[in-house]
Amino acid sequence: MDEVLIDIPEEFYSDGEGKPFETCVVCGKNLKDPGTHYVVEKAMKNYADNEYSVTVFEYAMCTDCYEEMQKGMSEESMRNLQGYYQKLIADKGGPYLSINLHEFNLKKWLSNCFFKDKPVKEMKEYQLIGQFSGNKMVLNTPPMAIGEEVMEEMSELLSTQTKGEMDRFREQFLGPPPEIEELFKGRKILLL
Repeated sequence: MDEVLIDIPEEFYSDGEGKPFETCVVCGKNLKDPGTHYVVEKAMKNYADNEYSVTVFEYAMCTDCYEEMQKGMSEESMRNLQGYYQKLIADKGGPYLSINLHEFNLKKWLSNCFFKDKPVKEMKEYQLIGQFSGNKMVLNTPPMAIGEEVMEEMSELLSTQTKGEMDRFREQFLGPPPEIEELFKGRKILLL
């Protein structure tokens, strides 16, 4: 199946740079090269009665580094997450999700938790995850907004080993300035 590609939407730009991500957070690979596949994850926190949100952390990681990072997850965690993910997809109506490109509205698509259909504007926090190739977003695997309820449920499925590996990744590659360290406390990186 050919990749379905669209221009990278601003929702997946680097907030720090105001443009699409250019390098892998782990290896520094140039992500703009055609055919370079990568993932972008952004953790968002809502404020002022959920009228606006800020990015708590963001990163782009090439698929080679992403796959290597997943190898650091325990077998128990991988098995638990795969079972959880499969159940959520089955609850949504099966393994095949399609996007009608003629009617696709990214803002509307990302306005609800992908798995629970609850509005993200009503949550304290949520995450955005998308897949990309060079200077395009790949829609074959739809972008997702993942709400706090799902993030918590997924976090509970992780082994102590996996939580430690994710904390190590966060500290090494996403370590915040001291003034916002408190915002990161307890935040988990999700690897879908």
